[in-house]
Amino acid sequence: MTSLLRNPLTIVWALLTTVTIASSWIALDGGASHQINAEVTTAVLLIAAVKAQLVIWHFMEVRRAPVWLKATTGGWVLALFAILLGFYFTALR
Repeated sequence: MTSLLRNPLTIVWALLTTVTIASSWIALDGGASHQINAEVTTAVLLIAAVKAQLVIWHFMEVRRAPVWLKATTGGWVLALFAILLGFYFTALR
């Protein structure tokens, strides 16, 4: 049982679960007034980007991959985050 708790994948899974709960609390608290809140949306999208990067690195084994693959997947997560934020802030106008 102790080896399971020390397993890096278990730790990452626990972190992902905690961050999911935190983003839910942020979204519920910020959306209580039913108004568009840019800070809450940015925070939730940033948390989603971090979660995506953790899943890619730890569960898809990219952390042991060649540098070009690490850079490509990191760039993909960053580009997707930027595109989603761009769409969001464009829609606010």
